[in-house]
Amino acid sequence: MNIREDRRPTLASWPKRMYDWSEVPPAFQPALTDWDAAGMPPGNITLIPRIHQYSGAPEYVTAWFGSDVCIQRMAGGKLDVWRIRPGDVVQVGYSIQLIKCTVTVWLKDGGCTGFSYNKTKEDQLYPVLSLLLGQPADQQPPQRHPDSPAFDRLRQESYAMYYTSLLAYRFGSEIRDHLFLRGKNRNFLYILQRRPDPECFCAVTDAGPVCIITDFYGTRILYLPDAAPCTLQVKPLPHGKGSGLYLRTPAEGESLYFCLLPGQEEAADAFTRRWFSQPEEGASR
Repeated sequence: MNIREDRRPTLASWPKRMYDWSEVPPAFQPALTDWDAAGMPPGNITLIPRIHQYSGAPEYVTAWFGSDVCIQRMAGGKLDVWRIRPGDVVQVGYSIQLIKCTVTVWLKDGGCTGFSYNKTKEDQLYPVLSLLLGQPADQQPPQRHPDSPAFDRLRQESYAMYYTSLLAYRFGSEIRDHLFLRGKNRNFLYILQRRPDPECFCAVTDAGPVCIITDFYGTRILYLPDAAPCTLQVKPLPHGKGSGLYLRTPAEGESLYFCLLPGQEEAADAFTRRWFSQPEEGASR
């Protein structure tokens, strides 16, 4: 079978900032015509081309104007458009796998949208990410935690999580309390390959909770606006010994968030009781 080699450079699928209205692909222009007429700079528009190595991969255009965000997705010849205003978002997921970033947005009306992109050009998507997280478009998160014994301990326990947890400041300006846990890779093959153990960081910020998990596959973060009810509980695992942290959110219900090691239950339970109610039937925080 003769397979044609794709010789296009990787950067062909990198996000591209628009510098002129004429650069916006025609299919994506109608949803932005009113913003263009109102004076939106073309630089507020980012085209995320489809990953050309994968057939059927979607193409995205993101844009922002004032406090609003527009996300457009073209896949299989169908265009979907979301206009997102302040207060529409109930939770935001953010994940990193090598250089691939994925943003998932759950909305109050039950809808869900998102987009993926190459992390190399993430800086031009910062205004969109900030607005989705309820922050000003020009938000500039700090590059380090404030000096405190708690964050000094975190840096000693996990240098990697100390810096990964700075992503919490994209959401809130202050971390009021946090819980750090290190898990264990129980798979023997993982131990032989020296893959890192999973780590969990839960923080309560002035904007709401942030939950971070890192493992061999990458980093996953969940941002939960303060107005959206959520709970975090320590509960026995359904099958087998031990306990786990269970997270309940409006969009996804309750799921096992992190398996606790022996001796971690007390600290985890104390953290959840300080900041989260313990509902019997899914009552809110």
